[in-house]
Amino acid sequence: MDKVYLYKTQNISVSYDDEQWYVNDQIQEKKEGDNVQEKAQEYAYKVMAEDMSRYMSHFRNIAVLTAAGTSMENGTHGGKTRTELWKSYEDEINKIATVFTSKEGALKDKCTQILQDKNIEDFLSFTILYEKLNGEILDKDDDKNLRIKLENKIATACELDLDETNQHHQDFIRKLTARKPSEPRLQLYTTNYDTLFEQAARRMNYVVIDGFSLSYPRVFNGTNFDFDIVFREHTRIKQEESFVPNVFQLFKLHGSIDWEKNTKGQILQKEKSDNPCIIYPASEKYESSYDQPYFEMMSHFQQTLRKENTLLIVVGFGFKDKHIQNVIKEASLQNHNLHILIVCYGQTKKEDKWIDSGIISDLVPDYLDENLVVRPNVSILFSKFKAFVEHLPMNNSYNNPFENASI
Repeated sequence: MDKVYLYKTQNISVSYDDEQWYVNDQIQEKKEGDNVQEKAQEYAYKVMAEDMSRYMSHFRNIAVLTAAGTSMENGTHGGKTRTELWKSYEDEINKIATVFTSKEGALKDKCTQILQDKNIEDFLSFTILYEKLNGEILDKDDDKNLRIKLENKIATACELDLDETNQHHQDFIRKLTARKPSEPRLQLYTTNYDTLFEQAARRMNYVVIDGFSLSYPRVFNGTNFDFDIVFREHTRIKQEESFVPNVFQLFKLHGSIDWEKNTKGQILQKEKSDNPCIIYPASEKYESSYDQPYFEMMSHFQQTLRKENTLLIVVGFGFKDKHIQNVIKEASLQNHNLHILIVCYGQTKKEDKWIDSGIISDLVPDYLDENLVVRPNVSILFSKFKAFVEHLPMNNSYNNPFENASI
């Protein structure tokens, strides 16, 4: 068995194989009966926690990018893997595919390849292109557009309730917002359509600045991201801004299941939407990202990564969205005061068995070369979201200046 790497920076690596565990490829002491994978994993989390303690105290701006990987471990209401999602959509997929495979030629060959790969993004992109040239593909049973029915199923699959056993979404928010209120707010960017982070915030009575108005109906306006919340009395006494703790900013880069566009073109936040305003997984999402409100949030993301003293935590993101990946890559090359922690997870098949892949270049393209050398100012941790949160330290430098203040 080759070495499986669990944590890598330019200065340190933690790994294991069948017999030993290693730090910087040097064999570490073990006792008889020790599980080398567990020893390496424990040490990897320890080093990560020490690094993160320094980062969270040092960096003034903290941004987070999350994706599908953060929704999987939600108890009985967990998000689905790509394979599980494909199976959920098979009725609509097969009906659409019949149109492509009914004739011999390039159309059938391309569709056959996509069906073998089970890539929902490629399938939707292929379907949209076909419809532009040939018109809608209708369901013979009810004469409705099959692509729209497929998209509706995708949206429905993201209607997740925060499970009672799920504490890690709350802990993640709590640990990263444990900062002096005078410091910039945590900026949480996500490509997820679900509302797990919003539900976690509500459980803790945290305030989410998400671009929507405070009045009802809640209407999106990018200027709302410029607003904040302060203690009015504290501000009067000290003649300075006294920011309320437990507030963070949320940017949903691909939309949300509780967003809906009305006839006036406004984006409203609703408890339940039958036609959610989201960017579906297809090649057109790159074009859609230049529309509002997505462009507004992508602009914020780009601006944040250009700021000095910025820490970006990327977790559960597969680096498949090129428009997002390019923004991160450009910032990492140009902003030498930006540090990136990438939390990734993947498996490889070996002898008909799926095993943890460890840190490999396929998981983190552009940040790890074929020789497993990490780019400067980049840390990579191999972990699922829940375990990462459990080992993520609380910011010990946090000091709430109002704990003992008299009002």
